[in-house]
Amino acid sequence: EQKGDRMDNREWETFITVVEEGNMTKAAEKLFISQPALSYRIRQMEAALGNALLLRTAEGIILTPQGEIYHDYCKRMVQEQEKLSEALNAISGKIQGTLKIASSINFADYELPKLLSRFRELYPDINIQVKTAFSQQVVKMFNTGECVIAFARGGHMSTGKTIRLLDEPYCLVYKDLVPHKELLKVPFIRYDTDGTVSGVIETWCTEHLEKEPAVAMDVNSMVTCRHFVREGLGWSILTYMGLGSCKDKDIFVSPIRDKAGNLVTRETNLIYNEKAINLVVVKTFVDYVLDYYAEHNIVDPSIFEEYSE
Repeated sequence: EQKGDRMDNREWETFITVVEEGNMTKAAEKLFISQPALSYRIRQMEAALGNALLLRTAEGIILTPQGEIYHDYCKRMVQEQEKLSEALNAISGKIQGTLKIASSINFADYELPKLLSRFRELYPDINIQVKTAFSQQVVKMFNTGECVIAFARGGHMSTGKTIRLLDEPYCLVYKDLVPHKELLKVPFIRYDTDGTVSGVIETWCTEHLEKEPAVAMDVNSMVTCRHFVREGLGWSILTYMGLGSCKDKDIFVSPIRDKAGNLVTRETNLIYNEKAINLVVVKTFVDYVLDYYAEHNIVDPSIFEEYSE
């Protein structure tokens, strides 16, 4: 019976991974098995259930209606098994289990490492799994059940409980102080980011500049943008969390404001599954994160320089 339970669990995890990856080759790599072996497992599942579960296309795999039902079943059974393990572990008094987290790229770069490092010291028996992506994709991962905890920036709608962790200002950054009316003469550096950030930057430029700045440099990351700014190659607008080494005193950093004079900020939210909060491992982590940010302020206003237009 125990062997059968382990086999069932492996099948559930296998099928969930195939659906998450959307591609047999990628799923096989993640599961550390060959693609033929993975295809054989899927055929065995389909034979046992008497239904086709997946359709293979040039773009990847598509779930059949029966596959969608089985996918929901697999996720539910994995969650139930986690609850069982937790209940058994609770008797021993140890806090252990698996914590599946999705995080925005910037939060993962600048906040998550120290957050998880301290948590792991406190709870070494908890297995932590992390995926990173743009916030919109992170919320999608949460909504589809790929994780029970998410850190997402911006106001993306989710199916879980959302708690606002922190607000950080957007900042104009350049090597030297340049009045707003002179910015159009200076190269503008744009970095690839999600739509909410792009919208904020476009709105500020519309409100404060005579015309839209011409993009002199188009880079694919905030880190690259920051390096270019440090070398005096142009100006940009970065969120405070993304300033990194631009927090040095030799860089001009000014929080941007809207027409009414209010700081323009970006929020970071903690999202969790309200049903999963009944799991000790999830509640322990949520409480830890909330306590951590009740004590820590990530923004150091002493680096800011304000000026009027």
